[in-house]
Amino acid sequence: MWRRHYKIDPSLFLTTSLKKLVSNYNYKQLWNNISKKREFAHEKFIKNSPFSDLKVFSVLQPTIPSNYNIQVSNSSTIRYMQLFDYNRFSKVNCNRGTSGIDGSSSTAVGASVKSTSPTLLITGDLSFFYDANGLWNSYIKSSFRIIVINNKGGGIFKILPGYKNNLITSEFIETRHKLTTKHLAKMHGFDYLKARSEIGLKWHLLRFFKKSSKPKILEILTNSDLSSDLLKKYFINLK
Repeated sequence: MWRRHYKIDPSLFLTTSLKKLVSNYNYKQLWNNISKKREFAHEKFIKNSPFSDLKVFSVLQPTIPSNYNIQVSNSSTIRYMQLFDYNRFSKVNCNRGTSGIDGSSSTAVGASVKSTSPTLLITGDLSFFYDANGLWNSYIKSSFRIIVINNKGGGIFKILPGYKNNLITSEFIETRHKLTTKHLAKMHGFDYLKARSEIGLKWHLLRFFKKSSKPKILEILTNSDLSSDLLKKYFINLK
């Protein structure tokens, strides 16, 4: 088999080749149709869903001011975030620390110190408590905001294949707890807000981003079992 090698600029080759190709496929329209169906299914499912992790992120997406620099913790939090459109924000960052949770709060605090825009950290409970010492400094601005979705454990493992809801799993994999961020907020000089329903969340968000003399923590309490089951049903529904 004979081979010939032609030395040519890649962009010139592709541009010239495309002009000579004839295709009857309309992939753009096909993908646009799929995208519209997915968006419709997405909105319909969330609208009919009870208060859960998924519902929380649907409420946050249109509420956060667009001038905020958003820092996102890893694991469940960033996975939920990517289900929603955050393109209107100039900067959305996620820190991949050790075990997926290390350093999220510290990274957010550091980013807030250097950023000219106000900074918001969206984090899960395990990630937040694991890096709680990130708040132990004297450089935190009054504009700094933290939203902690507290479902009292590592809910990410519940959506993975092979998960079994038993005592062994909850003790050694899920890391269940009864902790609250209230006392940490008081110790580090943060204003503290707590929501446990959709109405309560929307009410607190009305004043959460307003200027204040202190940074703020908004703790949102959700049910881990319900949230995990809904997320599984969500993906099935999109199919």
